[in-house]
Amino acid sequence: MKKIISFLLLLTFLAANPWLIAAADDSSGEERKVLILYHAEEDTQKEEVPILDMLVGHFSSDITIQSIEDAAAEYVKGDYTHVIYFGLGRRQLTEEELFIVDQYDDIKKMFIGNYFEYFKEAPDLRINDYRTIDAVAGDGKLFDLKEEKDMMLINGIEQMDVLYEGQASDGSYPLIFKNDNLYYVAANSITGKLSDIVGESFFDFFDEEKNQPKKLIRLEDIHPRSDPVLVKQVGDYLAERNIPYAVTVVPVYTNPDTGQRIHLSQAIELVDVLKEMQKNGASLIQHGYLHQYREDETGEGFEYWDVDHDRPIYQSNTAEVKLREDFASDEEYQDFVQNVGLPYEQTHIYDSVVNGVYEMTAEGLYPIAFEAPHYSMSQTGYKELSKYFTTYIGQIQISDRTYDGTFAPLYESTPAGLHGMKVIPETMGYIDPENKQAVDEMMENADYAAQFSDSYLAFFYHPYLGIEKFDELMTQLEKYDQYEWVDLKDMDHKTEVDGMIVETADGDIEVSRPMSVLVAQTTRDLWWVAVPLIIFVIIAAAALAQKFRRRKTDSEFWEKQ
Repeated sequence: MKKIISFLLLLTFLAANPWLIAAADDSSGEERKVLILYHAEEDTQKEEVPILDMLVGHFSSDITIQSIEDAAAEYVKGDYTHVIYFGLGRRQLTEEELFIVDQYDDIKKMFIGNYFEYFKEAPDLRINDYRTIDAVAGDGKLFDLKEEKDMMLINGIEQMDVLYEGQASDGSYPLIFKNDNLYYVAANSITGKLSDIVGESFFDFFDEEKNQPKKLIRLEDIHPRSDPVLVKQVGDYLAERNIPYAVTVVPVYTNPDTGQRIHLSQAIELVDVLKEMQKNGASLIQHGYLHQYREDETGEGFEYWDVDHDRPIYQSNTAEVKLREDFASDEEYQDFVQNVGLPYEQTHIYDSVVNGVYEMTAEGLYPIAFEAPHYSMSQTGYKELSKYFTTYIGQIQISDRTYDGTFAPLYESTPAGLHGMKVIPETMGYIDPENKQAVDEMMENADYAAQFSDSYLAFFYHPYLGIEKFDELMTQLEKYDQYEWVDLKDMDHKTEVDGMIVETADGDIEVSRPMSVLVAQTTRDLWWVAVPLIIFVIIAAAALAQKFRRRKTDSEFWEKQ
């Protein structure tokens, strides 16, 4: 009887505290903790590591990245659930470096690239030869790589499960294969479309359920000089079809000839259109602040990359440019970068973000994510940006060596390199008015992306092009009507700048402001009340002053009597 009473009491307690059940459920699920170890000897090789990071970021947001040399120097074993070794360099690993990977003998591991045959889990594997491939087959599909890639021919894999095969001129060869918890990729580079194949193999490696693709529209480069009629035309087109979409907003337009700046507050008709679009379901994205750095026109220029010198924003656009050749040594130049360049870049990004968020919210426009103009930003820039946004839209610049190299996986990702930000990719491109085949090429990209799990069929469109080309593309996309359109507001996003917070969840946007900002913006919005109120105060003050003077005159009169 006591046991029954105790059981009933326990049930009553759990019913009153359901969070305990949820906590128990959460603790039972294994949190993926991933270690990426890489060996690279050249800068261009190291630029492949962020690609791998973004591929893994779809399956885990807890990723540690180390060079094999640094890991061997530390000699510490972490509590990881998955380990990936990425061999890009040609040097054979030392015994200490091999041990760093070998010590993880009870978890899932993947070996990519050079010298994986020297690890203890691959004692019978040997590189026999090399082949050039231009396609990959697997999972009942054939993926065209659109270029030639090298792969290794491996002996000793007869008993392994082959996931994907490389297609060479003389036949098919195992490219990605596994043996229980051990996975192997017989390629020493994952650039180009080969990265998508590796990304698809991660669904098996991480034992992740595969989901069908989704679609996303982004209306691009809306600034204070944008034609509100054309913007509204595309917005109405989508609203009539109940299609959610995103809009990237540049808060300030700069005339490249005169330097005159036009702010959103001066584009009343456009702001009204954007507010209507937001009310009807559009998600707004801050697209920089000026969309320019030097004297380019807004929408054409870069903002977070000095494209003229192909480097981060280290100085103001009016300062005398300091380059490596202006310094006597690398040490002096690095001192300039650390003590002048990076602090300036940090302030530059902070100012643009703060000004952009405040000017948009002052107009009732609420940015829930960020996109850098031309997808260009340094690695330290992404770190600074992550202080203010949890979501980034588009593609990611993979190195500080040059802006001419961006990447985005076909699916959402929260890589280590974005410091907590999630990237939602663009995969189809856009309609270039100079390219008559633009729509066909975008549909080719859509057909390609649709072959992969959890992928995005995502593109952007400039409303100034009118509705005709947009309708042509949307009509062709009807072949993928089975896939849902993404409403970004259904996801969790957060923008936080100096106490100003914009958050989304379950389709709603919540905004909170510091009192100082609330008063300033409310006063600005209620100017029509403030003006007569000020006039009233002035009249009342004048009346009081006149009354005071009369009292003083009367008092002096009676004193003289």
